Amino acid sequence: MTSESRSAPDWEGFLRALIETLDEHMSSEERAVLLRAVGQRIAARSHIPPEPTLAGLEARMNERLAGPRWGSVSIALDADGPALVLTHAAPPRLSAGQGGSDWIAPVLEGLHTGWIGTQPGAAPEIGARLVSADEHRMVIRYGA
Repeated sequence: MTSESRSAPDWEGFLRALIETLDEHMSSEERAVLLRAVGQRIAARSHIPPEPTLAGLEARMNERLAGPRWGSVSIALDADGPALVLTHAAPPRLSAGQGGSDWIAPVLEGLHTGWIGTQPGAAPEIGARLVSADEHRMVIRYGA
């Protein structure tokens, strides 16, 4: 087996084609709904057991994010209401100038909704929504 065949596959071409195809066949809201569902499916496949503290939950989430190199997240209580603020640093992205955050934001919304929504005391009707984003971080609010 050559070193080339043992290396991780490069998924960028596939992801770019997939996102472009979704853009051609779906409205932006339809695409966002689909990508949130993908994020929730990923969360279900990498389940986080009940964590009694936010620090513990944050640590488990970061363990899950480290494997595929999807950045890291910090969790804080929202001072403006009953919600959590998740700051997701170094989110996955395609090459510079290609697609920005518009494809990964709903995936991360679904992922964080899935992970937090299975924790003790979480209400299933609450979800995570993007508040702001730049090339280095996304701020996501989980709450009513």
